[in-house]
Amino acid sequence: MIYYFAYGSNLHPVRLTERVPSAKLIGVARYPDHALAFHKRSHDGSSKCNMHYTGSGCVYGAIYRLNPDHKNELDKFEGKGFGYIDIQVVLECNGNEYACFTYIAQKSHITSRLKPYDWYKRLVVLGAQYLKLSESYVASIESVESIDDPDTTRKRTNERLIRRMSGILSDPRATTID
Repeated sequence: MIYYFAYGSNLHPVRLTERVPSAKLIGVARYPDHALAFHKRSHDGSSKCNMHYTGSGCVYGAIYRLNPDHKNELDKFEGKGFGYIDIQVVLECNGNEYACFTYIAQKSHITSRLKPYDWYKRLVVLGAQYLKLSESYVASIESVESIDDPDTTRKRTNERLIRRMSGILSDPRATTID
């Protein structure tokens, strides 16, 4: 098995297991000295999440265990080589250390000119709420300005996913980290 640190739209297990059926939630972790930003340029004309170095603060996320055979599928969904690269991070969760891979934006794909689509930001918020991340962290995500997706088919598909995710309020095993 391999471990993946999700911090953006893959936070919620409903989203991730649709992409990678073998994904099993291990728990919540934080990556220090970084901040969550919606500044990764996407091919769809919007911005996506990135974890970037700031020297302070932290990014909260979820550690998932995956079948190694499914990593290539996740790489495709995440656009590895097309704006994202994968890196290795070591994180602590429930008293154990995990060597995880995660995705960060390539410098060539970082911009402040774009905004995330409403549905994309909602996926991140729902994942953070599901994992019982602190109210202030969730509020910081909610405060990000977002825009309507002009692609009505993509928007409807993601709104159906959001409705499914909304029916699952939180992980009873999750622990709030402040």
